Amino acid sequence: MTQGPNAVPTRTADFDSPWKEAIDAFFQPLMALFFPVVHELIDWHRPHEFLDAELQRITGDSEIGRRYADRLVKVYSRKGAEIWLLLHLEVQARAIAGFPERMFQYWYRIYDRFATVEIISLALLTNDRIEGDVGIYRRERYGFGVLFRFRVHILPDWQPAELERCAAANPFAVVALAQLAAHQKATDPERKLRKREIIALLSRYRYAREDALKLLRFIDWLIRLPRVLEQALREELNELEETNAMSYVTSWEEFAREEGLHEGLHEGEKRGEAKALLRLIQAKFGPPTPEITTRVQGAETAQLEVWLTRILTAATPEEVFKSR
Repeated sequence: MTQGPNAVPTRTADFDSPWKEAIDAFFQPLMALFFPVVHELIDWHRPHEFLDAELQRITGDSEIGRRYADRLVKVYSRKGAEIWLLLHLEVQARAIAGFPERMFQYWYRIYDRFATVEIISLALLTNDRIEGDVGIYRRERYGFGVLFRFRVHILPDWQPAELERCAAANPFAVVALAQLAAHQKATDPERKLRKREIIALLSRYRYAREDALKLLRFIDWLIRLPRVLEQALREELNELEETNAMSYVTSWEEFAREEGLHEGLHEGEKRGEAKALLRLIQAKFGPPTPEITTRVQGAETAQLEVWLTRILTAATPEEVFKSR
């Protein structure tokens, strides 16, 4: 089914894939930001290694399955000992009742196969604040049984302003900001503004081009906007590039081509723009009158794009449709 140009490109809420890429690219900054105590244990002069094949063998044949963003990473301590870090991400929803048990299952399956390796279990929850200590799994009776503790970091415990300050030295703070924005309930214009603010951090803190492109891809993946707002954002970013020598923003056009944002408009897309404009009118001013509905549905694409831009700042419906 063809989407209209103002529709948000569908990615079936696929947050796991971009997180996997972000972990690959910025693993050390992730550890420094969310698990600083463990970060200090690691000898970062020695390379770390992602053990995807081992994780697949451990969890692929079990009921717990394998989450795509979960990572098993081999690192070395400052004293030279090998350590395996099991990093689990609960990205799409809050931790459910079985989450601590699932963490224990991961741990004991690794221990069962590789008993001599030190295992540190880490979990990152990205969606909701959780009351109580979720980093514990108990299976006891009369004080005897199993007590398993693991480190948990809850992303919504951060304030965006604090993460923005951390972004000056830690690129994973940008990843965290994008994820928080993706989970936030907001209107499309509000999401556009937040996306621009996050991207602007790359210029403010003078990120290297390679890192900036990786982060830009992550931001673009998670914070999806209607096509007309994506186009407006690219224009604003081009202006930002001119004033701040932010040369890597020109890559936005490349991303746009990859995502099909420059495909030619056809009749189905025009209907999508009309539908989107009517939806924005209703959200901002209340249900559109029959006259407005008829006018929007009969307009050409160029006129619809003008109205879609105006509605971002218009105080009344009349300001959207005024002639000038």
